[in-house]
Amino acid sequence: MSQLTPSENAAGPRSFLLRVFAGTVGLFAVWQLVYLPAANLIDFVPRRQNGPDLEPIKDGYQKRGSFTTAEPLQRAAEYTGDALDFWTELTGQEQGWSLFAPGTPPHSVFIATEFRFADGRSDTVLSQFEPLDKVNPPIRAPLIHDRPMNFEVHFIYPVWFASPEMVEKFPDSFRDVPNEVRAWRKQIRAYLSWQLKRYRAANPERGTPSEVILKHRYIPTPKPGERGWTQPVSERPYAHWRLSDDSLSAYDIVNKQFVLVEAKP
Repeated sequence: MSQLTPSENAAGPRSFLLRVFAGTVGLFAVWQLVYLPAANLIDFVPRRQNGPDLEPIKDGYQKRGSFTTAEPLQRAAEYTGDALDFWTELTGQEQGWSLFAPGTPPHSVFIATEFRFADGRSDTVLSQFEPLDKVNPPIRAPLIHDRPMNFEVHFIYPVWFASPEMVEKFPDSFRDVPNEVRAWRKQIRAYLSWQLKRYRAANPERGTPSEVILKHRYIPTPKPGERGWTQPVSERPYAHWRLSDDSLSAYDIVNKQFVLVEAKP
């Protein structure tokens, strides 16, 4: 009766692990082949808003509403969409056609919140997503701070291409920016209220500001061969919340003035 050598004994477990690995890779490939078209097609299936009214829309391409009166079918589609969204965020496979189209802007845009006080003082809090080290920015971990990120992204979309140079060159393309603020006024108020609450908790000795301003920061992208960010950051207001009368104004970036979009009684 022949005996197996130590190398032959080890071959069995190795062979099993290789088969498991190969099977896992195959299943992953099959899943990706299913996921990619499904994640795009689900956008055409109307889904109801997930969460409270002020919940930001995570997928701007997703059609909203209901496609059937059969609740189990509608809910199944929404659960499927949630699962696909989860995998998209977890694996960093978010897609936007602007990523592949020509003419992407030569800058990054982040929002910031400015607090102004009645005595002339002011203080600005940067977005938690704006990297302090702009030469070697860290990677944003998936599924963490997802809700604030979606709020901020939707405040950036209307002015993503609206650098000072582009506004001066194509003013008619950006005249509707105040209407974007008007459409998102509830979300903007909720976001500024949240930022004000956090600011007061972190700085109780500074008192309550009289105005809160949501603004954009344009950070030029280095050209090929440039080391670091050599060009200065430019800032511009987007929305203005005055606490004394609870009014909200939008900044008209063409005429360079604030326009009232909502006044509270």
